[in-house]
Amino acid sequence: MRGGIGRMAIGAPQRRAPRELGYRGTQVLSYVRQTIADEGRAPSYAMIRDALGFNHECHVLRVIARLEGRGLLKRAGAGRVRRIRLVINGK
Repeated sequence: MRGGIGRMAIGAPQRRAPRELGYRGTQVLSYVRQTIADEGRAPSYAMIRDALGFNHECHVLRVIARLEGRGLLKRAGAGRVRRIRLVINGK
């Protein structure tokens, strides 16, 4: 059997559990929560980029999309400046 499908190579890094957040996901979620608590509104993508040291807004969007896929955040429709909303208890 070539390719070793279904096998883990010796010394290969272990993957995280599917529901566990990564480093950047944890950072972004924490920053969004803190900004909403402090300012009463969600941060813009540019604010997240600058505060957390992302190189480009597209990287922020990728992390936000993952958090949204896990049901932790929701994005409002296009054309809104501050499009992020926290999801509390799946609502």
